[in-house]
Amino acid sequence: MLKLDLETDVLIVGAGPSGISVAINLGKRNIPCILVDQKSKKDIGYKPCGDALSPNSTRKLFELCGIPQPKGEEIAENLESAHFRPVLDFELNIPFISQTIDRLKYGQRLLNSLVDFPWIKVKTKHKVVDTIIKNNEIVGCKVRKEDGKIINIFAKIVVDCSGVTGIVRRNILPNVCNKLLTKIPNTEIIVSYREIIETPAPHKYQKQMRIEYHKEMPPPGYFWIFSKGEKLLNIGVGWLLNETNKKHNTRKILEELRDKFFPDAKVIDAAGDTLTGRLPLYSMVANGFITCGDAAALVNPISGEGHGPALLSGYYAAEIVELAIRNQQTDENALWDYNVKIWNNYGYDGGLGIAVHKLLNAVPFSDFSYLFEKEIISQEDVDSIMDSTAVKLPIFQKVVKGRRKPGLLIKVAKGILFAERIKKLSQKYPKHPKDFDKWVKKIKRIERKKL
Repeated sequence: MLKLDLETDVLIVGAGPSGISVAINLGKRNIPCILVDQKSKKDIGYKPCGDALSPNSTRKLFELCGIPQPKGEEIAENLESAHFRPVLDFELNIPFISQTIDRLKYGQRLLNSLVDFPWIKVKTKHKVVDTIIKNNEIVGCKVRKEDGKIINIFAKIVVDCSGVTGIVRRNILPNVCNKLLTKIPNTEIIVSYREIIETPAPHKYQKQMRIEYHKEMPPPGYFWIFSKGEKLLNIGVGWLLNETNKKHNTRKILEELRDKFFPDAKVIDAAGDTLTGRLPLYSMVANGFITCGDAAALVNPISGEGHGPALLSGYYAAEIVELAIRNQQTDENALWDYNVKIWNNYGYDGGLGIAVHKLLNAVPFSDFSYLFEKEIISQEDVDSIMDSTAVKLPIFQKVVKGRRKPGLLIKVAKGILFAERIKKLSQKYPKHPKDFDKWVKKIKRIERKKL
């Protein structure tokens, strides 16, 4: 090693929610780590998103490992209802509990809690520029410091928590690990733009989160309105970055919608971002490597919420990493159980989200009101689908009610079947890498199905 180079047991790249969660959980396990992030310390936690975080996720995290839930000023609003409006004259209630939070304040508190673990070193304004690979194993990263100098940080395991782009993941060649998707295709990326706005008077969306479609956006784009207080709202737009939609400007369209619905609002903060709109990565591990959060595509494709899955994935990763370090076995086999845990926990959410995306692409928005007016799909059906319980539709009744649009009914049935098949495969994730290729063929076969 050169004089400036560093060495540790675990290198964590990215101090977002998944990276912080990994660091805290490894800190509790007395595993030496270095956590790097390209941001300055005061900016750790900030992310331009919908700010929604399910208290179910943070409650589970607290029960698993004691990481505290958001509290006090970190919680902007406890949301009491969720609504989906695909057309102007129809609205659907979605059983989804959430909070809007101040991500910066919550992220800063979690970051500051790392002082309890002197064996966790935090290095901000450190940007990863390359992945170091030796003998088909990830052994560290090249990092540019604030002064421009490049250093090597070597580790037994590198944990990529760097977001959608996957700074470490994208530099792993197929000959090192052919199970890992190094670059997520644009067709599976959602572009978004959001603003925090203040209304001159109390707004009408108190304690609500809403997802709506409007003609200004390319289908199946969505416009979200999340309450952050009596006069504060988080509003934004997003859509898949496919060939048809890439010509549209998220910022311009959001500004049009803001001027239309909130003409007198004051813009407090505005920024764009990207997130994934796909199933979790088929595999999230390689020799000396594991990935979490957005970098592992752990974003709910329906709500766009990735904060909770990121925090929990950090816990699951730390469990596996500790065992690997203790046993001095850091290869793909030793880390494989992380894949099993993630797919068992998040495969259905991903499958349901992709089914909804497929349905929105295949069915005109105007048909959604027909589905519910004719009770082809009931609110109870929606509740059970979102609760990940099996949906047993009374087929004969549905066919009779939907006889005017049999093609629509077929597409809905295919969408539900798609999600159910993904759910079953998620629970049958291979216990060993040797069975991976067969499993991937099955899941890709389902994904290719058109509604």
